[in-house]
Amino acid sequence: MRTVWPASYEIDSTSEPKPISMSSKLSGHRMTILLFLSLVFIFGIAMPWLGLKSGSEPVVALPLSNSVETVIFESDELQLEGWWMPAENPRATLLFVHGAGSSRVSPFFNTLGFYDSLQKAGVSVFTFDQRNHGNSEYTDGYLRMGATEYRDVLAARDWLRGRTDNDTPVIICGLSMGGATSIFALATGMQADGLLLFDPMLNTRDSLERGGWVGYGLPSVLFRPMAYLAPLFWGLPYGESDALEVAKALDLPIAIVQNKTDPITRSIWSEELANAADSATIAFVPR
Repeated sequence: MRTVWPASYEIDSTSEPKPISMSSKLSGHRMTILLFLSLVFIFGIAMPWLGLKSGSEPVVALPLSNSVETVIFESDELQLEGWWMPAENPRATLLFVHGAGSSRVSPFFNTLGFYDSLQKAGVSVFTFDQRNHGNSEYTDGYLRMGATEYRDVLAARDWLRGRTDNDTPVIICGLSMGGATSIFALATGMQADGLLLFDPMLNTRDSLERGGWVGYGLPSVLFRPMAYLAPLFWGLPYGESDALEVAKALDLPIAIVQNKTDPITRSIWSEELANAADSATIAFVPR
């Protein structure tokens, strides 16, 4: 018995596939563009909006020394707060620039003990909260990784001129992002006799990528698109304008103290600076 198939199952071998309509092509292109723009928004704007928030806490701790003056000074019409801790018969003055999301008080670095040791050793200390940190005035509350904060260092250096004489050496000291901030300030021609860097942030994109890994515990490669796009949308340093390249052109002694295993401000960039600049030296901790 021969099976008879319904007409709907009959196949015309001579039929050709129908061409895709122009409207379908345009719809596909629109979806591709929409997906691309969505990814750019997520990685370039939304994720940095979360990750670049300062998160700094108000300063409530006090210095260990009794010889301290609370200072208010201006930078870009912002009120910044700091401490001036003069040493008796000072042999140097150190201007300390803290890291991202921190303040002049950092338990992680033990800044209070650091200031006290310097002051007892005959080094005057001036430390302050950068904009969007500590007790200083806030703008939008977001970090620019030194690209705008460097002007706070310039203002602090101007304040110091009224408290120090020209014969006393001035050392700029930057921790993490504070290292980048200090480098950008010095690149404008700010006068100083030396630069001391602790685990400096020299490669912004690398630090953003690694910071995502440390903060969320996910593979760092997942944060690479964000690390690439954030500087473009948020005005962060990158490439030739990054702290590493800028520091290579500085003409003053640079001493780098680097933790070999720092997961965010990695040692490879400090080593590159030390190898590229004749005036730079590097020491590793812990030994």
